[in-house]
Amino acid sequence: MFERDNTFAPTNRQWLAIAVGVIILLLTGLYRVHVFLYDHAHNMAEQQLQSVAALKSQEIQRWLRAHLVVLSQPHDGHMARNLIRLLEGRDAKAAKQALQDRGRHLRDAMPEIISFWLFDLTGQAVLGGEAPHPPLDTRHLETARRVMETRRAALVDFHRTGSTASDITLDILAPLIAGQEGNETVIGYALFQLDPTLELYPMIRRWPVPSTTAESLLARREGNEVVFLNPLRHTPAPPLSLRRPIDDAELIASRALLGEGEVLSGVDYRHERALGVALQVPETDWLLVAKMDDSEIYLDARNSFLWICVSALILLVVLLALARIFVAALHASAREAHYRMLAESGSDMVWLYELNTQRFTYVSPSVEQLRGYSVAEALQQTMQDVLTPESYQMVVDELPKWVAAYTAGDMSLRTRHYEVTQNRRDGTSIQTEVVATLITDESGRITHLQGVSRDITERKKAEDELRKLSLAAEQSPVSIVITNLNAEIVYVNEAFVQATGYPREEILGQNPRILQSGRTPKASYAEMWANLSEGKAWRGELYNRRKDGTEYLELASITPIRQPAGEVTHYLAVKEDITDRRRIAAALAESEEKFRTIYDTINDAIFVHDAATGHVLDVNASACQMYGYTREQLLKLDVSRISANVAPYTLDVAQKYIQLTLEHGWQAFEWQARDSTGRIFWVAVNLQAVQIGGSQQVLAVVRDIDSRKRAEEALQQALAEAKALNAKLAEAQSQLLQSEKMASIGQLAAGVAHELNNPIGFVSSNLGTLDDYLDDIFAITDAYEAVESGPCIDCSQLDAVRALKQQKDFAYIKTDIVQLMAESKDGLSRVAKIVHDLKDFSRAGEAIQQWADLHQGLDSTLNIVWNELKYKCTVNKDYGELPPIWCVPSQLNQVFMNLLVNAAHAIPEKGEITLRTGRRDEEVFVAISDTGSGIAPEHLSRLFEPFFTTKPVGKGTGLGLSLAYSIVQKHQGHIEVQSELGKGTTFTIWLPIKAPEGDVEAGTADSP
Repeated sequence: MFERDNTFAPTNRQWLAIAVGVIILLLTGLYRVHVFLYDHAHNMAEQQLQSVAALKSQEIQRWLRAHLVVLSQPHDGHMARNLIRLLEGRDAKAAKQALQDRGRHLRDAMPEIISFWLFDLTGQAVLGGEAPHPPLDTRHLETARRVMETRRAALVDFHRTGSTASDITLDILAPLIAGQEGNETVIGYALFQLDPTLELYPMIRRWPVPSTTAESLLARREGNEVVFLNPLRHTPAPPLSLRRPIDDAELIASRALLGEGEVLSGVDYRHERALGVALQVPETDWLLVAKMDDSEIYLDARNSFLWICVSALILLVVLLALARIFVAALHASAREAHYRMLAESGSDMVWLYELNTQRFTYVSPSVEQLRGYSVAEALQQTMQDVLTPESYQMVVDELPKWVAAYTAGDMSLRTRHYEVTQNRRDGTSIQTEVVATLITDESGRITHLQGVSRDITERKKAEDELRKLSLAAEQSPVSIVITNLNAEIVYVNEAFVQATGYPREEILGQNPRILQSGRTPKASYAEMWANLSEGKAWRGELYNRRKDGTEYLELASITPIRQPAGEVTHYLAVKEDITDRRRIAAALAESEEKFRTIYDTINDAIFVHDAATGHVLDVNASACQMYGYTREQLLKLDVSRISANVAPYTLDVAQKYIQLTLEHGWQAFEWQARDSTGRIFWVAVNLQAVQIGGSQQVLAVVRDIDSRKRAEEALQQALAEAKALNAKLAEAQSQLLQSEKMASIGQLAAGVAHELNNPIGFVSSNLGTLDDYLDDIFAITDAYEAVESGPCIDCSQLDAVRALKQQKDFAYIKTDIVQLMAESKDGLSRVAKIVHDLKDFSRAGEAIQQWADLHQGLDSTLNIVWNELKYKCTVNKDYGELPPIWCVPSQLNQVFMNLLVNAAHAIPEKGEITLRTGRRDEEVFVAISDTGSGIAPEHLSRLFEPFFTTKPVGKGTGLGLSLAYSIVQKHQGHIEVQSELGKGTTFTIWLPIKAPEGDVEAGTADSP
């Protein structure tokens, strides 16, 4: 008898409901895709704009600080002293000429200066340049009053100076102070007009990546209007002429100036929809806005969504057309499987066992195939005859418990499954799966066991093999994914769970596209499916996204899984995360490109010599320019052809220097070189032995010092101190070049430049004035010599000499030369102090363990980073008693620098940094605290991970704390962090005083 067919046949109403459900599901999916595409495009544009805005804001701040520092005049400097002479009428002509010369020197050094003017305390112009007199409006007068009160240079914002719209300048006012320290007096101020079109406007206009609409602009508020300060990309309106109402609710610049936030969506000055990031430029009223039109941001998202909509409509039509055919085929397949199962069930052995007699009362004919016994023989056997001793003992133990539990009323235990081993006629045994059911009589008493036995020997073997394969897959370090033909995930291993962050129960049944990040080219997916459709394997790279949103790159190998008949049923994907490998390769490529760029653009000439023969193997572009030869010509010349070739500048001496370098390391010396025209000139040579490509070579860095040498010979004893300074600066420069290997030293370059520019600027100016004075002195001495060689001593020639002395103001020159030299010595002392702090900070040439004073390292590091701190905070010191500790001083200085700079960055406007030190048993500690914004609790556990940073995009690499952690660990120490949002952070470094026994010997410590 056949069972009734229960196949489900949908009605027309049900078909309509299914169609409506599919359409709703499709529309929901399209909406989510639309939201995802537009959100992704918005986020990418926002990240780019934040990076550009941060970069532009920092560049403008550095430019402004540099000009304020360089144009600030030293107390009782050359300009102040000559202004006093001019105001008092003492040799006004010479004083005026000296001031004009000083102005000319400044304009030569800084082309942005249009002109400069000097004003007295009443605001009257005393001396002016070639440009028109600047308008002394209220803004200038108020700034001048503040400059003279605070004695610090200040800025007068963008303003027009002429009749045309493009005559726009920035003014810097610097106070002029006379007298010695403790008795100083402000006597006036200098006004410098700067042309923003030469450097500032191009700096704002530059955009780091190609874009059709993106631009950066400066704006400020004037009353109820927004004024745009720089030339704009999409309008010919000149700066300061384009104005918009401050209450424009859509204008990005207006909303940012009203404090609505940094990232804003609205309209730009053309009323075009745009996305903008606005940052306040520190120490100014300027708002820096980096913006991009919505039409460019969402162009790719719109195109992709249109393509997806068209594809979805086509898919919907196809699905609805094939739905009935698919259901009919499904019903036919189900019926076929049902009948096939009934037909194949005959291979299982069905039996009935009487508990009272312990005999089989019925055994199906399949017993002969299963156990090798006939039905008659099987009916004569007991359960003990059928089962192996172990299986029989298990049945004897379990059967009474099973019967008792069922008799007690647990009806769910009527049927149970067992796996037992049965004996065969030929003496072998087989693994069987038994489904046994308790049979009761009319009174409810259990009388029989009814069961079905199935041979599972081969299945058990297959399970064992599958278990081994599964264990291998689970323990594999690479991700393994298996999908069915519908692209539904049916298996993932533990490596996949760890790599993606998705638990198994969440990922199974999903489509692998859940991992897509949108960055993998569509061509890669097309190629993959083309290969898989043809039954071929595919190998390639995929950009995927983890559950937490982070992206990673993986190398995937996808292979079709075939059944013995050749039918493809599944796809196997073996994937390896190569994000770190690719990042390292990219970093190496970038490093190589940076090195090649520096090598080819550095001003010094670089020669690479073969260590054995001394032949030139390679040169940079500066070497060709310095010596006047092409690269090919230099590679064919030996050292004698590019040297003076007179003792001691000969080939033999050069080879001795090379040998000394190979035996004793770095060598530095001065040399007389010869260029292609035969000109002899002085150079400074630094030799260093290096290993390149597995061979020993010598690197020569050559710097043209001919001008310096000629100047030294001309100045003789008067410039002896300047020669010593040049030597110290050369040594400091060499140390700085070496210390540039530290990843974070780049951020200090601007600060050191600011500290060096001011003393070097006025020393250079004083030397120019000294040169003029020497000309006057030599003219006077020549006149005296002419008189002394004449026939008489007391004659009319002496009157001419006296007149010349009066004209040159010889008495003033004698007095001013002393002041010039004192001022220059003070400037040189400031430079020497900076150089000493740099040397003490980096400990050049001391990358070995030694006994060192941590307080000295803290103080030198604090001096180096002072330019980063002085505008943001005050520094408090609470030093305890510390003994010298065994360490690598330069590495610990690197740790102090990173923590101090991070503390300054954490302070939003103004705050405090506190340094505390102390000792506990055999350890010392250094604690650096700030009153900044603090660190969120969820970030504390990740602070020391490489590339992790809480700073905005473009303001940090995430390597500083990781490097500090590595250095402290190598010193057998540790770092502790305490932080509270809104109150500040404290980093405490604990270090042992002595190195543990068996630690690295002195002189062998490697840099981290």
